[in-house]
Amino acid sequence: MSNQKYRVAVVGGAGTWGRHYLRAYAEHPDCQIVALVDQARDRRQTFADRYGVEVIFDTISDLLANDLPDIVSIILPVSHNPEAVVACAEAGVKAISCEKPIAVTLSQADEMVSTCREHGVAFGCGTGYWDGPYLSEIAEWIQAGNIGRLTGAEIPAGLPREVSGGGCVQLTMIRLLTGMEVSWVEGWTLPPESGWMPTTEIDNQQIDCPAYGRLGLSGEIVCQVSEPSTNDSCRVSVRGGNGQVQITSSGPVLIQGNGASVVKPEFMDTPQPGVFVSAIERLMRAIDMGSEAVCSGHDYRQALEIAVALKKSAQANHQRVPLPVEDRSLGVVPHPYRLKGGDVAGWQSIGYTGPPQID
Repeated sequence: MSNQKYRVAVVGGAGTWGRHYLRAYAEHPDCQIVALVDQARDRRQTFADRYGVEVIFDTISDLLANDLPDIVSIILPVSHNPEAVVACAEAGVKAISCEKPIAVTLSQADEMVSTCREHGVAFGCGTGYWDGPYLSEIAEWIQAGNIGRLTGAEIPAGLPREVSGGGCVQLTMIRLLTGMEVSWVEGWTLPPESGWMPTTEIDNQQIDCPAYGRLGLSGEIVCQVSEPSTNDSCRVSVRGGNGQVQITSSGPVLIQGNGASVVKPEFMDTPQPGVFVSAIERLMRAIDMGSEAVCSGHDYRQALEIAVALKKSAQANHQRVPLPVEDRSLGVVPHPYRLKGGDVAGWQSIGYTGPPQID
């Protein structure tokens, strides 16, 4: 990091997830929050007061008409992501982040990624690279040959509940750990879970749902995505000729050698910052280095594309669908809470008791 203070705006900072970003920026010595953008007038002032934010705006348009921060973190319902990201990129914001899923349709995700690249904007999305400890370090360890040539991969518990929402995380992990792209998909889906239906009229074929199948990776290996289950604690697994890596709910398991010994590389002795500290620091680092942000908009565009392809294959009797998907108008419509937010869809719709409170 440089010694400069990054001027930051947090959009949706009075939301369930946004409050964590607000806190991370407020506590970071290299950041100054110059604005909170949120339409929740009943609670936004409380959050602003708690974290010393003096300026509040209703909309991103209001923000950009009055200020141009270095960083804008957008934590809004999915339906608002495309317009918000594009507006910030075109205005000249240096680094932008949003949350998962990146968008509803592939064409929206394409526009977000291409606009940021055209304007030289670092674009981060989601927190999948930190959804388990040491994921980036483990990926480098695998790609350095420590488990030999890769021979297979697996998502043992499938993509339960949401192929695009929570499923984006496992799909992003597989791409990170293998260093490979998905070149084809064979998919199966299950009916949407109760309470997971959109509140508006929508093509049933696009509604988010559980999924499983097979992913052909660019390194000529296959990733098996098992039928969704709540009984398997392993989120993703990668196999090589000389070992295996499992990312489990209790932490990573690295197995190496003929004796199948569990190993602990030195990097696992290094304490890691919290998820949201890592998520905001990737944006600062990208500004300093003039590079793309890790855990990027491109990464989550790819995850959305895999999700779309799984559903497309399932609707075509599980035929193999090559990537990239040709029809960019296709998409996946998420749970009403992800699509429209708790203030519109209702906080109880996804299991919360009510609006977020100050930590």
